[in-house]
Amino acid sequence: MSEYQYYEFQAIDRPLTPEEQRAVAQLSSGVEPHPRRAVFTYSFGGGLSRRAEDLLADYYDAMLYLANWGSRQLMFRFPKSLVDLQQMQPYAIEFWSEFVSAISVHIEGDHAILDIKLHEEEGLGWIEGEGWLGSLIELRDAILRRDYRVLYLAWLKGITLEYRENDDTFEPLVPPGLQMRTPALERFVELFDIDEDLIRVAAERSGELGGEISDVDLRRAIGQLSLEERDAFLLRLAKGEPHLSLALNRRLGAFRGTSHSETGERRTVGELFAAVEALRERQRRERAAAAQARRIAELKALAGREDKAWREVDALIQQSQAKAYDEAVRLLKKLGDLAEQQGRRSAFDERLGQIRERYSRRSALLRRLREAGLIHQRGTG
Repeated sequence: MSEYQYYEFQAIDRPLTPEEQRAVAQLSSGVEPHPRRAVFTYSFGGGLSRRAEDLLADYYDAMLYLANWGSRQLMFRFPKSLVDLQQMQPYAIEFWSEFVSAISVHIEGDHAILDIKLHEEEGLGWIEGEGWLGSLIELRDAILRRDYRVLYLAWLKGITLEYRENDDTFEPLVPPGLQMRTPALERFVELFDIDEDLIRVAAERSGELGGEISDVDLRRAIGQLSLEERDAFLLRLAKGEPHLSLALNRRLGAFRGTSHSETGERRTVGELFAAVEALRERQRRERAAAAQARRIAELKALAGREDKAWREVDALIQQSQAKAYDEAVRLLKKLGDLAEQQGRRSAFDERLGQIRERYSRRSALLRRLREAGLIHQRGTG
């Protein structure tokens, strides 16, 4: 399999200056200067001449890296003043495997950097990077709104790579709304191949997403701002400051008494894995029960047309075709199951013996009957 690496960077809050675009374009002859986006691909070894993390910190707000040997990395850069590292830090995981994997958040200059870097030894197989980052950008906005579902999902993936079933590490706060995933969250789950059963178990402790704040409550909170503070927000708005609505709503939230509080008991990693296994065992039992119910219904229907089914078997065999032989054998197996259920196995064996004698020269048919366990070689009983 050919080697494949894909890097994509996007600038969201502001475009790159012409000088910055030229600096990025100099990293690869295949990259054209662009104010918002840069893509680097490598198919036969090599890689970026600068660390992707440094390139993001200097110029961009989002980065995706994919390699078909199993590495996936998603990074977001945020204005430091708009995120709460204390709330985000519990979702971090740092561990070592054949390659370094981590979920980390740290400050770099005026920015906070979220780095989700996960490696799976089995590899990804062939994967095209084009289009993925665009579908994940909304996750950055969600984090700025203090929606940490993507952080929790990344943590869930991390524990499947590093932790064991008896681990007593406690989970971080389960964010609300985990049962209702946005399209961006769905893409994240797909890209990072997160276990759906693990998500389902984790979501049992996830509450409902909060509703929108009413206009009445907003006006009441705005009324508590001083004139100086209102003017300051208007001035920032006039200057086109990115994410100003987030900063304003965060300030208004102080008047409304909103907070990021923890509720409910924490589960350990071991308890989560045990709950997943219990869920899968229930699913196995449910599938087995459903299969048995279908089998009983099929046999009940077959019992009402048993004589006709035997005639169908004979008609199929007389066609002397492979497909017809296969269908005849499938029908005979069902007739055998019906005989077992009714306690008439000897009658079935007698009729099957008659078919064997009548068509003793049909070697292809006899071979299929032996492979299905319906008859045995001559002399072996």
